[in-house]
Amino acid sequence: MTERDRQYDIQIGDDAWIEYIDLDARYDQAVDIDALLGELWPLICRLETHCVAGCCGIDAFDFTREAIAAALLELDRAQLHAACAQARSALAAAAGDVFVSNTMNHMADKRVFLQLLAHIDRCLGGPQAGAAPNRR
Repeated sequence: MTERDRQYDIQIGDDAWIEYIDLDARYDQAVDIDALLGELWPLICRLETHCVAGCCGIDAFDFTREAIAAALLELDRAQLHAACAQARSALAAAAGDVFVSNTMNHMADKRVFLQLLAHIDRCLGGPQAGAAPNRR
């Protein structure tokens, strides 16, 4: 698979990706999730390393296990694990199946954001630690 084929996927490792799910013109149904991510913002902001979200959207963030581990050196892992669990519950319960984060400059299918939070939780050592990411 070429880099161009992956242009809308979210990279979470060298050969691991969260695959893009087509929004099928559901853009007008998007639910803003910035408030639902709550206490995860200190971590998410530290992952904005490739560029700035206003320019590159989700591609500005480094969601690899290594980047998350480096960001955790300055943060409270237990607090972030609780924040991640809370955010996952809030997103799962949110109305709609298309989410937008204006802060991350990204719109995606609900399942994509939930997979991203599950990946972050695994990196934090949460209950999803044994689950494998999507690989091709």
